[in-house]
Order: sequence, then C-alpha cells, then structure tokens
Amino acid sequence: MRKTKLPLKFRKITKPSNLNIVFIAIPLLGILILRFLNFDGLYGQDSYEYLRYTKAIQSYLLGGEHPGTFFWPILYPCIAAFFGFIFGSATFGLQFLSSISLSIGCIYILKTIQLLYPKQQYPFLYVLVFGLFCPFFFKMGLIVMSDVTAAMWIAICFYYFFKSHKQQTSLVPVFLFATCALITRYASLMITFPVICYALYLAIQRKAIKQVIYAILLSGLVFIPFLVLQWNALFEATSNYFLKLWSPSYFFKSSYTTQDGFQSYPFPNGLYVLYVIFHPGFIFIGVPLLFVALKNYKKQIEFPQKILGICIALYLIFLAGIPFQNPRILGLIFSLVLVFLYPYFSILLKIHWIKKYALPFAGLAFALQLLFWMRTFSPIYKRTLLEKEIVSMVAPYQGKTLYSFDVDLSLQGRGMHFNYKNLYLERYTDFNTKDLVLFYPEKFEVQWKDKNPIKNWNYIKEHYQLKTLKEDVSGWKLYEIITKKEN
Repeated sequence: MRKTKLPLKFRKITKPSNLNIVFIAIPLLGILILRFLNFDGLYGQDSYEYLRYTKAIQSYLLGGEHPGTFFWPILYPCIAAFFGFIFGSATFGLQFLSSISLSIGCIYILKTIQLLYPKQQYPFLYVLVFGLFCPFFFKMGLIVMSDVTAAMWIAICFYYFFKSHKQQTSLVPVFLFATCALITRYASLMITFPVICYALYLAIQRKAIKQVIYAILLSGLVFIPFLVLQWNALFEATSNYFLKLWSPSYFFKSSYTTQDGFQSYPFPNGLYVLYVIFHPGFIFIGVPLLFVALKNYKKQIEFPQKILGICIALYLIFLAGIPFQNPRILGLIFSLVLVFLYPYFSILLKIHWIKKYALPFAGLAFALQLLFWMRTFSPIYKRTLLEKEIVSMVAPYQGKTLYSFDVDLSLQGRGMHFNYKNLYLERYTDFNTKDLVLFYPEKFEVQWKDKNPIKNWNYIKEHYQLKTLKEDVSGWKLYEIITKKEN
C-alpha cells in the first residue's frame, strides 16, 4: 500500500524543533487570555491554601518565620515560590507552574509514544488534540492546583523508565522523578510503585549499584525542603482522613457522609474511576479505543501495555475505595492512559476512510474538545468571579469578626482583613453584637445537614437578631448581629 504523504505545512509544524513551542505556547496563551477575563487561577479553598503557603515560604526565605507544617506535599508551593519571586506575584507563580507543567507533561507523553511506537503516524496530533486539549487536563493547567504538576513528574518518570528498559540507559531519573511526584502528591506513589520495584529489579540485574546510590542521593536532595518545612509532621500523609476510610465497600457506593458532609453522585466509585478512559472530559473516543483494544488484545499486549495497565489498575482500585469523587485526582494517571491507548488509536487510523480524512477529523475533535472544556471550566470561572464579587461586598466592613464558611479562605487569600471564625471548625454559642455572618444556607442545607455549618447557622438564627447588610445576586448574604434574643 502506498504511504500517505502528510501535507507540507503539517510536516513543517511537526518538526521536533517546533513541537515543544506549540505545547508551551498554548497553555501560556490560555492563562494570559483568562487573566484578561479576570480569572487568576484561584477558586474554591485548596488553591488559596496553596497561595497562603507559597507566600509563607517566600517570607521564610527572606528571613521571616518558619511557615509551619502543610497538609499537602510541599514541592508544588516550593517551586511556585521561586516563580513568584521571578514574576513578582505568588499567584501568577502558582498558575505559571500549572501551565508549564501541562506543557512539559504533554511533551513527555509525546516523547514516550515516539520512543515506544516510532513507526506510527500522527503521534503529535494525538497528544495535541487528546492530551493538551483534553478538557479536564487543560483545565488543570490553568488553575492553581498541584495535580497537573504531579502528572508531569509521573509522565517524565515513565518516559525514563521505558527508555532505560529499551535502551539500557541510566535508571537514576526514574527514581528521581518518582520522588518528585511523591512530594507533589502523595497518591502518586500508588501509580509509580510498580515502576520503582521493576527499576530496582533492573538495577540489581544490571549490577548498577552506583545508579541506585546516585538515585538515593539525588532523591535525598529533593527531600530536603520537605524535611525542613515538615519536620514536625513527617508522617502527616498517613493520618489522612480519607485514606483511613479506604474500603472495598466504597467500590459499590455512590453516596456517603464524611467530614465533607453528605455527598451523592450518579455512579458508584467502581464505575466513576473509569471516567478517565471513557468520559468526554478526558477522552471522548475512549470507548471505541477500548473496543479496538479488546479485539486486538493478543497482538498488542506487550511489555509497555502490561506495565501501564498494572499501574493504571492499581491506582484506580485505590481511588475506588475512597469515599470521594473528583476528576482532578483521576488526572494523575491520564498521561499513562494516553500512552496506553495510543496503539489502538493507530489501528483506527489504518481504516481507509478514517486515514483519508484524518486532518478534518482532527479539526472536528478539536472543536468538540473546546466545547467540552468550556462546559467543565465554566463552573470554575463563575466561582472565581463570585469570590471577587463577595470580596467587593464585604470590603467596607473589614476589621470586624466574621463568621463564615466555604469562602473565608478566598477572602483571606484576596487580602480581606477580618477576625475570621470558620463555622465548620467548631460549634459556637457566644456571639457579640456587631459581629458579621457571611452565609448561604440554601446552598449547604443538604450537604451539611446535622453538621457544624448548619448547626451554627441555626443557632445564630434562633438566638440572635440579624440585620442584612449586603446580598449578592448568587444568594450569599452578609449579616450583622444586632442583639441576643430574649428567652
């Protein structure tokens, strides 16, 4: 069969010297456009905690007090602190780190595919459309969150593992980048553990003891910031609330009550974790690729597929046993899923009518990815705008005691000065006149029924007279406590 010749313009774009520029430029352009649209990557609660700790690290490096312990691994805010110094903004440093992590992650996904399948066509187009423009993955590269940075380390780790397995190169990068992944997100150990074990086996088989020693030394250097900043909480990860709740029974549950209140989802955990393979937010052609995989499993099950399949399965089993659902945590293995599915994508391209219209199909796929991304990104964008509206609403009342929940971290992160009292952390029974309450009861009455936020709110309503000072169109209200009601 005569080999199809790629269009000249496409061949120029896909020169190795140009590929990295494409992967780097698109996410950077994305965050610049979003900043013009008043989105800075901060939303919810976790991102503001990363911002707080990043600023604390910067202050410590400039001679300030020790930043204290941190609930999550510290590599993401440590690197972001460095970028924050360069750009003069901790917030932009964090968002830039997410952006560049997405870019580098996609570059190494492509390098891995080219290493394992050098004779296949369109690997760049595959990674561009289904990797970089994956709705959930692209979203992760635009927000202040550590997931995409952990995914980057994982992608690099697996690239060097496959390179060493295939070309007998050094195993040191495998251990080094697995360590980087671990101190970015602890859960990454469930992904890299099989590779670490196999790399140790290869080192013993090759009698490469020096490589193991170098790996230990370099990994130790990476661990230094963790030891310095987390000395008083070195084993904090083992006390994680959700980790302690792990149980196979959650494989079959779609609703549960935890410290995060009552949560209910459409699918049980055992099905939800498969989103990373078939959900349009990850890869909308996942289902046909799985059909191809099942049809050709005898031909395609080689060493890369086996090790990728083991690592993916181990992590998904781990996630299925936790009473929690969030596509962010599935994103950690998405790079492996893309590499795992690529051989079946290449089989699809051998179908004559698909191969003939490959580039038009790519354009259609890109359009669909953009629509899916807009759908998944819209709630985050709206949340950020809401937080900024609430900041404007409460700004004139700074200096007072403020009882709130859910948005209090965003207010602190955006520089609002109050004596903050979180309605979730404890039960309050003694309030003072002129104290402020910022709350949205209708939003929390189901999820937080019989929990501190609603119990505290009901107590305030029952025992104190309130005056509404401001109300946001979304439903948030700022109240002032006028006086205690007489019994």
